[in-house]
Order: sequence, then C-alpha cells, then structure tokens
Amino acid sequence: MAITSTALGGLDLHEIDLHSIDRWHAGGYPWEAWARLRREAPVYWYERPGMDPAWMVTRHADVKAVSADSASVVNSGPQLRYASQDYNARARLARLRKAELHGWDADAADDMIYLDAPDHTQLRLLTSRLFTPARCRAMAAMLDEHATAIVADFERALDGGDADLVNDLAVKLPLATICSMLGLPSSDWADIHRWTDAMFDVDTMRWALPGEDRRAMRKRLHGEFHAYIDDVIATKRAHPGDDLATHLVQATVDGEPLRHQELHGYLKLLISGGNETTRNATSRGVLALLDEPGQIALLEADPEGLVATLVDEVVRFTSPVIQFVRTATRDVEVGGQTVRAGQMVVLWYPSANRDDAVFHEPDRLDVTRTPNDHLGFGHGVHFCLGANLARWELKAIFTALGRAGTLSRLEVAGPARWLTDLHVGTIAEVAVRRR
Repeated sequence: MAITSTALGGLDLHEIDLHSIDRWHAGGYPWEAWARLRREAPVYWYERPGMDPAWMVTRHADVKAVSADSASVVNSGPQLRYASQDYNARARLARLRKAELHGWDADAADDMIYLDAPDHTQLRLLTSRLFTPARCRAMAAMLDEHATAIVADFERALDGGDADLVNDLAVKLPLATICSMLGLPSSDWADIHRWTDAMFDVDTMRWALPGEDRRAMRKRLHGEFHAYIDDVIATKRAHPGDDLATHLVQATVDGEPLRHQELHGYLKLLISGGNETTRNATSRGVLALLDEPGQIALLEADPEGLVATLVDEVVRFTSPVIQFVRTATRDVEVGGQTVRAGQMVVLWYPSANRDDAVFHEPDRLDVTRTPNDHLGFGHGVHFCLGANLARWELKAIFTALGRAGTLSRLEVAGPARWLTDLHVGTIAEVAVRRR
C-alpha cells in the first residue's frame, strides 16, 4: 500500500499545495510536488491563504544545513510545526484555558523541543545518557523477547481472520518499552495507549462512553491523562524507584528541581513520543514491504544479518516525521536564498530523504541500502533523543517478523485510515490478513 501523490500536471509553482488536509487525505505525501521544488525552487517562499508565509526547504543538503545551524535558526519561534492559522488560533486558546485550569504559565514552553540552548541542552542532558547506543544495546535481549511474543500474538490474531496492523502489532513494543523505562506498571499500559491515541487521532470515537460526543470524549481523555501524569510525579516523589520517571522527578538544573509544569511536559513528551513515532515506522514499514515481495524475501532469508540496513531504509522511505519549523534569528543564506530575521523555514524531511542527489533510486525501497544518510531522525542539536531506542525497537520487531515468516504470508485487507496531521504521517488503523 504505497503512499501516492496526485499528479502536478502543468501547475505553476504558486499553485502547489503542501498544506491542505483534504489534499493529503486524497493524495498522501506530495512526492511529486517536493520533487519539483527540489528541481526548480529548493528554498521556496510559500504564501497561501490561511497559512503563515514561510520558506519551504526540500533538498537534503539544505535541510541538513539548517538543522546544523542552531545559532541562526531556532525552535523557539512562533511555530514549531507548520499548521494553518485557524489551527494555531485554536491551539493558543486551548493553551490559555489549560494554563488557567492548572495555574500554569501560559508563556512557558510545552516541552524541551520548543527550546534552544542553553535551556534545551540542560533539559536534554537530564535523560540523554539513558538513550545511548550502549544503554539500548543492553536492552536488546528484553526487546527481542517482547517482540517475539508480540509477533506470536499477532499470528494468533490472524488465525481468527482480519487483524489490525496498528493495534495488534505496531503499537505494542514501543508502548511496552517506554512504559517499562519510566517504571509505569503494565496494568496502566492500555490506558496510556488510549490517552496517547486520542492525542493524535482527532477523528476517532473508539474511546467514547455511551452518550458522549467527540468533544466531551476528548476533554475527558485529556483530563485523565493529565491527572495520571500528576499521579506519576507524586508517586515517584513518595516512592522513588530505579526508573526514568524517578530520575526526572529527582533531577535538578542549576541546583533547582524541575517545576511541576516542566516535569509534566517532559513526561508527556517521553510517553507520547516514545509510543507514537516508532509505531508509525513499524506500521508503514510493513505496508511498504508488502508492496515489495522481493525485499521481504531478503529479510526472511537472513533476519539478523539484514535488519540493521532494513531499519534505516524503512525510516528513510516512510519518513514518519514530516516537518518541523525553524525561525531565523538573523539574516542567513539557505540554498541561495536570503532568509530574513524573523522568517520561518519549514524542513520537509520526506523530501530530503528522497533527494536523488544523495540517494540512488530514492523512490525505491532497498533494504540493503548503504550508506544511508537519511534525516528521518533529524540532525544537529535537536536530533531525536530516542533515535537509538527507536532503531533497537525496530530491529527487534522486524527481526521477529522475519524469523516467523509473517510478512510473506500477509496482505492488506482494506484501506488504511490516515490521521489529519501535517507533522507525523500516522496510520490510525489498517486491516490485514493471511493470503
């Protein structure tokens, strides 16, 4: 089930649409539009009704250069994720209401991703040593055991007919891993999945109680998740353990403990980020492989030997994180264009990961591809904190799928339901079955 794109035909550049949710629903990732921009206008000034104007950056070299220049372009600007003016206005209103409800500072950053040095650096260092390659390597046996059990459960689900690739397979390992690291009991994991699913899937009604409309359901779920994180903070303070949540609760910056609002944002970031991003790479990686039976054959012939290159290729090819926004702090040249101080630049990672100046046959999934200088986890000081963990999780799940021979006997049973989001390419559900 490839993610397709509508043809551009003879459209002028000013007619290219990178932002309309309806267009994304109808055509998926705009591969052809990105390819044309890379050829003709790799740093393109984008002005469209209902959107704040910004520079669209589509070439690998330029995305990488902007990501590396943390002095000239920063995260702490007016937007971190490119979205409509209407969406941003609603988000600001919700933020003010939340701050009023909880007695928080409405102007404080939600989490460290919105910050720059030195604040970002100090907060990142609190947990970065827990996500090093060595630390993740030490978890390999546990990840392998979990992944093997998850694939066995998935096979049993398939014995009964159709299964949901997302909820019966992709979500389980990242959810179990980050919750275990945080010291959250397994009895809470189903609730955590429910809360984080509702954060990203604004269309779902699967968690509604009888008589609830969508707004009431979402308000209740957000309130439950907020209260849960409050309880985690209180519990770890009263009963500290050897876990990531306790580590954060006890951490200090410049000799001072994190404020409750900072702790709340940090824990929410770890839970949601650790749960969602790897799930998307798994589900979309499986769908990409189902389109390429020859690549599945390579995996199943040598799961352990092939999985390292396969994982990076899956991240490159699917590019779950679509874009981040940076804001110029001073006039800076990007790809031959002068970006003025205060202007925004949008970094389109899927486009960078299909740049034929870097990747041979970039539109082809090649699980043996090496080298693979993809930007699926970002680059520079904001490189994904959990990239090492994501790689080890993906290694574990695809190795288990390869050993079991699951993919060569699998097919898609119905259309995928995609979420309405310009930041992460997420599948909410897709039915699969045995051939």
